[in-house]
Parts: sequence; structure tokens; C-alpha cells
Amino acid sequence: MGDTEVTLAAVDEFIAAKRKALNFPDWLEQRFELDRRHRRHLRLRAATLANVVCYNLFLIPEWFLLQDQFRLSLLLHAFVVTPWIIFAGRFPKEESPKFLREALTASIPLAMALQMLGVFMLTASPDAAHYQYFVILVLLFTNTVQRLPYRYAMIVSAIFLILHALAVFTSVHLSIPIAATAVTTMTAAAYLTLISNYYLERDARRVYLHGLRDRLRHAEAEAVAMRDALTELGSRRLLTSRIDDVWGDPAWNDASIAMIMIDIDHFKLFNDRYGHVAGDLCLKRAAACVRAELRGGGDTAIRYGGEEILVLLPGLDLRQAIRMAERIRRSLEMLAMPHEAMGFRSVVTASFGVAAGPIAAIAAPELIAAADAALYAAKRNGRNQIWPPFLKNSEDRNNARGSVVALAGKIRQA
Repeated sequence: MGDTEVTLAAVDEFIAAKRKALNFPDWLEQRFELDRRHRRHLRLRAATLANVVCYNLFLIPEWFLLQDQFRLSLLLHAFVVTPWIIFAGRFPKEESPKFLREALTASIPLAMALQMLGVFMLTASPDAAHYQYFVILVLLFTNTVQRLPYRYAMIVSAIFLILHALAVFTSVHLSIPIAATAVTTMTAAAYLTLISNYYLERDARRVYLHGLRDRLRHAEAEAVAMRDALTELGSRRLLTSRIDDVWGDPAWNDASIAMIMIDIDHFKLFNDRYGHVAGDLCLKRAAACVRAELRGGGDTAIRYGGEEILVLLPGLDLRQAIRMAERIRRSLEMLAMPHEAMGFRSVVTASFGVAAGPIAAIAAPELIAAADAALYAAKRNGRNQIWPPFLKNSEDRNNARGSVVALAGKIRQA
């Protein structure tokens, strides 16, 4: 299951299974990473300065406890570890693979620990025995503050324990019992912080999972609200949203937009003759004719009223919209759905009103009103036709365009 197939049913099923493992299935893990990587990226970048400052505060105990190796420690701080912290914290991009991002993040505390334990092994200072315990602070930081994913935290903790054990058991500063005590303390710290890390990640994943379910429920409810259940066309709510998108987008300012208002001829008589079940089927088939002509993208067909359909066509002028309306009219007529209430061998037809204009010069309500007025003109002139009719020459097109603008002006004044 890919990222695009994360559905409410799949998420509900996963939650109902009550799985205790941290890992999600691949399809959900991909979605989890996509949803959280922006915040994770920002958090890691923002932590870079704090990491540099906190790490370099260790120079204070190093001055007091490792004076003979302080110059080496200072050089490692300034020219090796600090630059690496900055690089590892700032290099990964938001779109970088998770492995690269988390591996670089994990390398930061490891670099700190290597520097600290390396200097500890080289020093001859009598107070050095106390210094190795500062590595525990780095481990605490790694597992509870830096919040590495649990698998990465386990690997880093294991490396910490190995490095620390090698350092203290080979050091001349600690007797075997004291070294064993230090290793035991480090192991306990690793165990406790890993438990904390596990529960933090588990709770974060649970919160995410339930939040995702809520978002999918909301999206599903929105999708239902945006669609007419009978015809599968858009609802009036979708029309409002599309109008806001088109008229609110500066990219459309210089474009033309057309609207087609469609009304099935004598639909009430059809319902009276054949019943509401047949009437519903008629609406579905008419809607299918409309959908078949949509170009995709910005074109939107709306069930505007009982048997009225409104088609929103950004980027089309009046002539192009009339051609589309004619194709829809013909395809509906060719379905040859009987309408014997209008006479023997009569079929279902529709009337069409078309209006168009520049988006910057005409408001959506005005254009809808113009298309509606054109629809009534088509009905008055005999139905099963488009108004204005197909325009063959430029003079007729200019006259029709002027009539639409004039009608919009009248509506505005009213």
C-alpha cells in the first residue's frame, strides 16, 4: 500500500489490532515520515546552537580535571567536534532520507563521547577518574533530549557502553572494582534512558496515529460534503470553494472564465410519468454526459438545483464554452431516454445558458446570473438548445460579449 492509499479504513484496522511494536507497516511508516520530517528537520537545525554551547561547557571540568591534556582537548573541541556538530545539524535537507538525517544526528553524541573518552585515556591527571562520569550526561542527552528513534538510540547506547568499558578498564586511573562500578552505572543509565526513549516514541506514534485518523475522518466528511450523492457532481459547497480558489488566485486575473447553466427540459413531467426512481436515473445519466466533457483540472460540474447543473470553466471564452455545451446537448439527446410525456417518440433533452467574461472584470454571482438569464432565453426560444447560439463571425461574438457585460452591469446596479 503506497502513501496515496492511506485510508481511514486502513488506519482504523491498524488501531483496532492494538499492535505493541513501534514500527508501522510500510505504507503507514512512509506517511509518518512525510508528516513529521518538516518538524523534525526544524527541531534538529534549531538545536545545533544549543548542542555547540552545551558541549563546549565541558571545557570547564576538563580545565580542572585534565589540565595536562587541556590543550589537546581545546583543539579537538574547536577544530573537530564543534565543526562536526554544526555540519551534522545543518547539512541534511528536509527532503533528505531518514537514514541520513538520523545517522548524522546520532554521530553528534558519538563524536562528543569519543573526544571525552580519548582525552580521558591520554591524561595522567590524578583527578581524571571523576571525568569519565560526564559521558553519562551525553548519553542522557542522546536518549531523552535529542530523541533519536528507538532503534538508533539502541545502537548509539551500545556503542557508548563498549567505548566506555574499553576506556575505564584500560585506564590507569581506575581500579578494576571502580571500573566495574562505572560500567554498571553507565549500563543502568543506558537502560533507564532507553526505556524512557521507547515510551516517548511509542506515545508520539500513538498520538500521531489517532491524529491521522481524525484528519482522515475530517477529510472524508469534507469530501462527502463537497459531492452530491446522487449524481456524483459537486455540491454548492464545492462551488463556493472553487469560486474562492479561482477569483482569489492572481494567476487567473488575466484569464477568461465561462459558466454553463443546464436544465433538463420538462423534468417534472418526466418524474410524474415515470416516477422518481427513473428521474434519479435520468439525472445520473445527464451528469455522466457532463463529466465526460470536462477537461479535468479546473473544470467543475455542480448540481446547482433539483435538475439544474452548473459547469465552471476557467480559461474558456464564450465560443469555446458554447462548443462544449453543444457536445453535452448532443450526447444527452443521443442517449434517447424516452420522454413520452412530451409526445410519442420524444426523448430527454436539456436547455443550456452560457456566459463568459474576464475574471478580473466580472464577479462570480454576476456570471452565474448571466448564465441563468441565458438559460431562460434558451427555454423561451423552444428548449433543447444553447443560448446564445453558436456564433460564426466576430461581429456576432462581440455583440454577445457585450450583452453579457451589459447584463452583468445591470445585476451590479440592482
